[in-house]
Amino acid sequence: MPILYFMEINNEVAELCGVILGDGHLHNTENRITITGSIEDLDYYQNHIIPLFEKYFNIIPKLIKDKNKNSYRLVLQNKRVFNFFINEVGLIRGRKISIYIPRLIFEDITLLKPFIKGLFDTDGSLKFSKQKKEINYYPRIRFSLYRTPLSLELSYVFQKLDFNFGFCVDKRNGVLCYDISGSKNLDKWMNVVGSSNNVHITKYLIWKKFGYVPPKISLDQRQKLLKKKIL
Repeated sequence: MPILYFMEINNEVAELCGVILGDGHLHNTENRITITGSIEDLDYYQNHIIPLFEKYFNIIPKLIKDKNKNSYRLVLQNKRVFNFFINEVGLIRGRKISIYIPRLIFEDITLLKPFIKGLFDTDGSLKFSKQKKEINYYPRIRFSLYRTPLSLELSYVFQKLDFNFGFCVDKRNGVLCYDISGSKNLDKWMNVVGSSNNVHITKYLIWKKFGYVPPKISLDQRQKLLKKKIL
């Protein structure tokens, strides 16, 4: 089966672009795409990312566990797939200092949403703080990114999607931080943008079910908690 090329990028391919620009790397000299995530991203890789590559490109990336790190890597080495993301989509190979949201995605709100979902699932976080209560009930979506054209474009994206957000620059390292906080924002995010990563989904479901999320619990622990009626 030949590699599929698209006259128009669809939602799932746009999501893959967000994944690649989040935790991915397009090799500078070889036709290799690498996506690296935490140990808890195994489920996300096996049940979502790998099936997407197989569905659209008829190829299964290699899944590698880093022996000395709590992480997994997806490695895909294929010239035709690599050239698709470079030549057809407009991603940039090498260091991610000049990355930007591909124009065909940036200018199409229907593609921008799944793209941001892919970026959130790989390079975003969802945390719950106590604020003035004794339980971790207050949600905060955060993107912490080094200064690139893409990280600067996120301000426009969040405005375009009509999210209230906070922005600051970490004086220690120059990292740009976007915070989308509060219950209404989180519900809206999951309805408008969504997530395909159970790392985020389980936190959201626990919060919806119990009103708060216990800190420092693993994906496996969260999945078990969701089967209980009370915490």
